[in-house]
Amino acid sequence: MLHRFIIFGFLGMLAEIIFGALKEILRHRDFQLIGQTSLWVFPLYGLIAFLFPLLAHRVGEFPWWGRGLIYMMAFSLVQYVSGWVLDRFGLCPWHFASKYSINGLVSFLQLPLWFGAGLLVEWSYPYIMAMSQQ
Repeated sequence: MLHRFIIFGFLGMLAEIIFGALKEILRHRDFQLIGQTSLWVFPLYGLIAFLFPLLAHRVGEFPWWGRGLIYMMAFSLVQYVSGWVLDRFGLCPWHFASKYSINGLVSFLQLPLWFGAGLLVEWSYPYIMAMSQQ
């Protein structure tokens, strides 16, 4: 299980770096491909190793779009709660300043990304399990 925690932690950080670099291309036409993240997100993405199997077991028979919606809500809930806790210590690495956010901790504009991320985790989880058991 520790292997999966580490794998998901690193994959999540990598995804954030890639997303940030692509966002810079779209926003500023900056093709340096520089992205960044915070080490605080490592354990948050690592939690997928523990939380995803519990959730996937309960929603496995739902249609793909239903599973995606539930994963999206779960990601958003974890993002909100963890952001709230980190913010209490002045450590939250994200703040969404748009009117489409909840307390600056969750952005409605990111919901489609969380929808897709949940389905991507669902698809990749068996492969990551196999890798971590070798």
